[in-house]
Amino acid sequence: MRIGIVNMHKDPIKIQRIEKAITGLGASSYILSGTMLSTKELSYKIRSSSIRHWIFSGSPYHITHEDRPHVPMDLLHSDKQFLMICYSMESVLIQLGIPIRERCIHRKEPFQITVSREQMRHPLFKGVPNPMKVWRDHRWYFPNAVLRPPVHLLASYNGEAMIATYKNMTLVQHHPERTVDGRLFLKNWLDI
Repeated sequence: MRIGIVNMHKDPIKIQRIEKAITGLGASSYILSGTMLSTKELSYKIRSSSIRHWIFSGSPYHITHEDRPHVPMDLLHSDKQFLMICYSMESVLIQLGIPIRERCIHRKEPFQITVSREQMRHPLFKGVPNPMKVWRDHRWYFPNAVLRPPVHLLASYNGEAMIATYKNMTLVQHHPERTVDGRLFLKNWLDI
């Protein structure tokens, strides 16, 4: 299986953990730059590719700056599956008009997400421990209260949305490539 990775960093080294996680799952990767291609070019390359699963990485860009890279929203109407990590989740939800909040400090830390019994039935959580050990590295967040259908909240932490789905996109505010539990989640995502 081949997985597409869209690097939303300027630095290609920053996605090595994602590449290693993909390799650990027995897949290979194909990388596109989300910062060197226009949104239109990026969308075209993804849509014309035979790759079915695409991961958009996190990024150090300030999500509210005008010159930030964007996730192409027309991908919502494709037959592909997308995993939006951290910054990429923020890009999608902001473009949907969902208000984002900024905390005083940038959080870089491991923590645990407890998933409700009902949500644990979702295929993304098959075999994943509950609570789920994850890693975060972000300053921005979405309060649970701002997410409404058709965006479906699957898991949160202290009132912050951590995992959600929207159409053909799985949105995660944590970095699944950085923990064992996250890589199990990633494996489940590949089965969608």
